[in-house]
Amino acid sequence: MKRPACTAAGVGRGFTLIELVVVLAITGILMVMAVPVLNEQIDKRRLVAVADAIYGDMQYARSEAIRNNQNVQISFSSGASWCYGMILGATACDCSVVASSSTGYCALKRVDYLDFQKVSIPASAGISFSGNKTGFDPVRGVALGTGHVIMESAQGKQAQVNLALLGRISVCAPAGVGLTGTYPAC
Repeated sequence: MKRPACTAAGVGRGFTLIELVVVLAITGILMVMAVPVLNEQIDKRRLVAVADAIYGDMQYARSEAIRNNQNVQISFSSGASWCYGMILGATACDCSVVASSSTGYCALKRVDYLDFQKVSIPASAGISFSGNKTGFDPVRGVALGTGHVIMESAQGKQAQVNLALLGRISVCAPAGVGLTGTYPAC
């Protein structure tokens, strides 16, 4: 039995070495362009996550003060090993205390840098609350002290959580280094 002859149009052709090199070069160029953008987006998302967590936890502290009819104290610590914590009552807790049986433990909630890697609270001017603490009054949910907390990403971007006297909590972007487009300018 005779097989039909293959015509040039019917034969499948593979890629040449030059075509493969060109495709790999274009893919490499696209990857080099995409990696910085991807890293910037990851950095931004980390910072937004911390700012939103502090904002939400301050809202939670305010509601717990009203619900339990007691002051809620919020303590902050800055630097590379930053933390913040909350406790019911008139005395502040120490967020650096990790053992729940120890004096000064933040029994209501405790958050630290391990929960949000590559984001810090700058040691200088990162916390403006008097004594690095604030809280909420149970009667009207007003703040016990006004101020702000600044968080900084690994790439130097910042977000700021503010607490006003009447208990209003807001997030903004500091001029020049803030997350413009995500939060309003401070």
